[in-house]
Amino acid sequence: MIKVHVLPCGSTVVDEALPFSDQSKNPLAFTGLFRGKKHKVRVTVRAYLIEHPKGLILVDTGWDDAIRQDARAYEGFFNYFASPGFLPEGEGIVDQLAALGYRTSDLDYCILTHMDIDHAGGIGEVKDARRVMCSEAGWQAANKRNPRYLKRLWQDVDVTTFEDAPHDLFGDGSVVLLPMHGHSAGMTAVKVGGKDHYLLIAGDAGYGRPSWERQVLPGVEWNRKETAKSLKRLREFALDPHCEAVLMTHDREKTKDAFVL
Repeated sequence: MIKVHVLPCGSTVVDEALPFSDQSKNPLAFTGLFRGKKHKVRVTVRAYLIEHPKGLILVDTGWDDAIRQDARAYEGFFNYFASPGFLPEGEGIVDQLAALGYRTSDLDYCILTHMDIDHAGGIGEVKDARRVMCSEAGWQAANKRNPRYLKRLWQDVDVTTFEDAPHDLFGDGSVVLLPMHGHSAGMTAVKVGGKDHYLLIAGDAGYGRPSWERQVLPGVEWNRKETAKSLKRLREFALDPHCEAVLMTHDREKTKDAFVL
């Protein structure tokens, strides 16, 4: 039996055109520049814990607890302006794991879908996991000059990379890391379960049902063409009768707290 827990790890407030570009014809609307509060939406930040017979796997980490002290200083001007983060007490990744009876040192893997700060913010808090992993392309992009990434977060973390190709974590098809590029270089989705009953942890390959249902691109992406390809793949997964759920980090739709596969 495999169990996947959905962990609410705070939220962020963004312009409505950031997740769905069809909300404005202004190409800079996603930044929120010169846009009023009526265009702001609060979206979730989620991480996922996979209880697997062969190991305990955390997918993404959400925000670092340090964001509570001074979010503006923590995120930097660009990130804070476009998507200020909020992390209520009890929703940090360490607290979330503790609520399920685990310590960070119990983690066999921490898989990062990509290195944006709302996904890898808590990487320092789980550095004692047996293995912290992200894709090679994602790692290379995150360590170049780019305001969306905060390299200081993983300076003392031992990160292992995997090729930008399907990666079968246990060799039995039950946890497969899938390239889902577009939102970022090396963006990775995680397929959990068997061919007859599975779910997909999609990270930021999509932001909500309109992403895959109507193929709505986000307001900003690393590669528009690759994003469109990934959205088509998301739709294929979502419409597959064997797929129980496509879980997106910032989806505003409610989902179950846990799935059993």
